[in-house]
Amino acid sequence: MKTQPHVVLPTEGEVYDFGPLHVVARITGKQSGGAFELYDILMGPGTVDYHVHNKMEETLCVTEGEVEFVVAGESFVRAAGSVAFVPRGVHHGFTNHSPSHARVLAFFTPSGMQDEYFRELVRVFKTSPPDQTEIKRLQLKYDQELVPAP
Repeated sequence: MKTQPHVVLPTEGEVYDFGPLHVVARITGKQSGGAFELYDILMGPGTVDYHVHNKMEETLCVTEGEVEFVVAGESFVRAAGSVAFVPRGVHHGFTNHSPSHARVLAFFTPSGMQDEYFRELVRVFKTSPPDQTEIKRLQLKYDQELVPAP
């Protein structure tokens, strides 16, 4: 199947709300023919746990607010306009310490079908508290292996 161009409006894209995250799919792996994925993440105060991807790279662009990245055990506090590239196999996570929202664009290359992962997380987070065993299973399935924070 030939990959088609996609031009999306700010109001378009599947929405995934779970934990402190509001994620909007901008381009999915299916839309890019598996080349990449792009998500707009609006983040309240909170942390994306320290993890590693073994099959894809992740590029994170701060578009609003300030985010602390922890990459390979080193901390970087970065404001809007900053970019973090994380090659596969490198442990990383990020935190919004502010009471305000931060916004991050997340690119995954190649696609790891993160839209499916986010959709599953929405389902799991509907229970309180969320089933941690199920979250761990999904993380392993979608190349999101949690590792201990440094």
